[in-house]
Amino acid sequence: MATLPPRKNPTPTKISKQHLTPLQTLLQLGFPKHRAEKALAATGHRGVQLASDWLLAHVRDPTLDSDTQRQYVLYACPIGPLAKQLELFWSESKELGWNGAHNFIPHITLVSFFKASDELTEELANILEDVVYQDRLHEHIELETYVSPNFMGFFVKDINAEWLKNIAIRYVNKVAPLGIIAEPQVTPLHLTLAYQFPSNLFQSLSSAVEKLGPNTPANWELRLYSRDLRLQNLHVHKVTHAHVPREHDELELRVGDYIYVPEGACNASTDGWVEGISWLTGISGYLPLNHTKRTAESDSWTLHTTVMITDNKRCESAEEEEVPRIRRPPPVLSPNESIDTTDGIPAAEQLLLASEVPLISSREIFICRHGERVDFTFGSWIPYCFESDGCYVRRDLNMPKEIPSRNIQDFQNDCPLTTVGEVQASLVGEAMKSANIKIDVAFASPSLRCIQTLAHILKGLKSDVPIKVEPGLIEWLAWYPNGIPVWMTSEELIKAGFNVDADYDPIVKANELPLKENAAQYYERSYDLIKKIIDYTDGNILIVAHAASLAACTRQLTGGRIPPAAEVTRLVQRVPYLACLTARQGLDGWQLHPPPFPPITHTSNSRFDWKVLTS
Repeated sequence: MATLPPRKNPTPTKISKQHLTPLQTLLQLGFPKHRAEKALAATGHRGVQLASDWLLAHVRDPTLDSDTQRQYVLYACPIGPLAKQLELFWSESKELGWNGAHNFIPHITLVSFFKASDELTEELANILEDVVYQDRLHEHIELETYVSPNFMGFFVKDINAEWLKNIAIRYVNKVAPLGIIAEPQVTPLHLTLAYQFPSNLFQSLSSAVEKLGPNTPANWELRLYSRDLRLQNLHVHKVTHAHVPREHDELELRVGDYIYVPEGACNASTDGWVEGISWLTGISGYLPLNHTKRTAESDSWTLHTTVMITDNKRCESAEEEEVPRIRRPPPVLSPNESIDTTDGIPAAEQLLLASEVPLISSREIFICRHGERVDFTFGSWIPYCFESDGCYVRRDLNMPKEIPSRNIQDFQNDCPLTTVGEVQASLVGEAMKSANIKIDVAFASPSLRCIQTLAHILKGLKSDVPIKVEPGLIEWLAWYPNGIPVWMTSEELIKAGFNVDADYDPIVKANELPLKENAAQYYERSYDLIKKIIDYTDGNILIVAHAASLAACTRQLTGGRIPPAAEVTRLVQRVPYLACLTARQGLDGWQLHPPPFPPITHTSNSRFDWKVLTS
């Protein structure tokens, strides 16, 4: 058989659409880079479909090819009972007459409006999330009422104000290297209730303000918004009735669209017509004012990310307990999840519906390494801890207080956690609860240390989700030259007090594991397993396995390559006990994210010999 000659110019490898970024996908669809970046920024990076819809809707927008930057602002906003109380107050105070506070949602400004180029939009959101990771969740923010003839609001008490200002300063410092000039709020932090109101409304407004409870239970979240630069000094009106243009200079109105109207134009109009700009299309024209109703300017802004900063137990409801600490506006999919070019401009109603999807959490997978193990801490511990009659004796406070009953020699390749390992796991579970993480299904490697770790995490999380023991999550079998360990059965684990799902049918059964495998085979095994776990389950997934598992389960899932064996070993050495990784699903597949809680770090502690103090 003839030998094939080498090709000098092989066909470039085709990149899978699943692993393209939204920007790369839009470029493949033929959109210019500056337009694609503008669309992604305007739609909050919520996916290819919404960005392409926005581009097609804005095809006649005169600013589509301009280098005008968007304006960004950082707010702290209440949710829960206080937010509902303020919403009612806003509604009632509007009946008295419009004032300046009605232009915005109830908020505390932390960073005033600043400009940033469109390609930096997603990085601005990522930086905010990273900054807040450094802070623990506070219990509440204390407010006090202030009323004067020209301003009414809640002022933040000093102890909370310093904490919030520190967040703002850290954020401003983090974005500065990107060439962004932003200013943290330096004036006393406050939530405005009313201002720019006529003097004859003072008594009515002040009476309504006095009835508000500034310290009504609330949780607070940071929100990063952006707005079209054209919104400066413009009022926003929401279209309530459709209008088909009869003259060439009239603007088509579609119910639900927002219209930017110049300040003072409404009062200056003599015939009930004003000139405005459509939020939906970016086109300007004349419109009948009685087909619209004034609304808050912030209704037309783009929300980029939301980060919880308090954990006030008093205002939790069944719904609020499920809100994760960090929320990005969800991606918007086309009906068939296609990225093919859209034929024509989409119906305005569809685009409005897509852009007003309520905030929900994306599906997430949390993968953790187990906690500190006895054998790595104490070495040959079995002869030291077991009496001749087989009774276990705790020789050190960091050894487990008790261990499950089983064949002693089975602990040789399947050791338990240390006491520190149990504490590590509990701390991670408590951190997950503080970050409002909701777990729907939990898997563990069959190794005892992984099952124990998951049990303590779920206990700290106050979750009763049963543990699904999955043999396919065992680490690289090259590290078991003497064969696969003997693991405890579901019946033995249940008898030992673990909340194990006895009805779970493993995806990879123990007797199906290979006797030998190389690094590539281990990664393929892990990749096949994680895909099946995703397909067979709903909601958020928590997995506790081994140091190698964090990369093995996510590398190919997120579009990466299988590393060589030497790199697998190096990666393992960089994954400490209870390291946690987050994979989040979006329109463009799964992507890695830092966990929404800090890591756990501690020093090693050498064994103390009291006799050194007797000499």
